[in-house]
Amino acid sequence: MKKAAILTTVFVLGLSTAGLCAVPDPNAGLGDVQFGYNHYELKKTTGSIDHGKKGFDEVYATVGLGLGYGVFVNHAASSDNSYTDYGIQTSLLIPNVSLMVGQRHMAADNMDSDNSLFYGATVRQPLGGGVAVYATYQNGTEFKDESVGLTYSLNKNTQLDLSWKRYDDNNGAQFKGLGAGVNFKF
Repeated sequence: MKKAAILTTVFVLGLSTAGLCAVPDPNAGLGDVQFGYNHYELKKTTGSIDHGKKGFDEVYATVGLGLGYGVFVNHAASSDNSYTDYGIQTSLLIPNVSLMVGQRHMAADNMDSDNSLFYGATVRQPLGGGVAVYATYQNGTEFKDESVGLTYSLNKNTQLDLSWKRYDDNNGAQFKGLGAGVNFKF
């Protein structure tokens, strides 16, 4: 019953585009739910012009469909840039590697942009002692999004996240910097 309520919540949030994939679990099983929050302080540059640091907030969720498949929704925003991703991922071919395809709706400088289809991959490797390393790469026709990081498991359902992110958006801006967050599994 608990999983059904969480699945319904994630579905409703996804439909409302107040989205919830930063670190999708490649080994999620049927009905497994993961959601989390990251805050980044990213240095924004356009060409060689430095615009200073921007706070960038990201919320995300994944739901395991079983047989190595899952769906995700992700929303990230700063004061002048935001995007929402929807997609499907699979770890069917290689353990600890999740391949993904999806669609990103971007809004930059308060001007909506066309939706952008993308592909990507996440690699996650446990190191022991509750620590794991990961890397995520997404590439679309109008953006590129990369992150690398460490997670530390506080318990079997809660992880802390420390990561570096680089995001090139559809209007030529580049965002780079560190972030931290928390991730919950059900």
